[in-house]
Amino acid sequence: MATAGYTRPQNHSTITDDDDAALDIRTDSNNTRATDNKSVTTLHNQVQEVVGVMKQNIDKLLDRDVALNNLVTRSDDLQSSATTYNRTANQLHKKYWCKNAKTNICIAGIIITVIFIVILSIALSRRGKN
Repeated sequence: MATAGYTRPQNHSTITDDDDAALDIRTDSNNTRATDNKSVTTLHNQVQEVVGVMKQNIDKLLDRDVALNNLVTRSDDLQSSATTYNRTANQLHKKYWCKNAKTNICIAGIIITVIFIVILSIALSRRGKN
């Protein structure tokens, strides 16, 4: 497909980043109008500038992708740490709740025993007076 003097390269795999052959604009010998070399150079420079900007944008995009992947990794690590912390906190809560309950039961038992002894001693002392 050749129109207006543009010849498309046949082998796309050999085109490099700064390959001038990829932008080769030729005039047909039958064409009576000659292409102005200055305008071709200007167009070529503009295309190279656009290519440079596109490369910078792609580099920024790749850097952003790496940063996002690092952020995702860090957030996953934080999530797993939070899950581990939550599990450990619940285990400690249950463990100390049981210890606290045992202590409270022991204290209640001692108080009930003391009250029982006091009531028993009062009852025995009244019985002995009668």
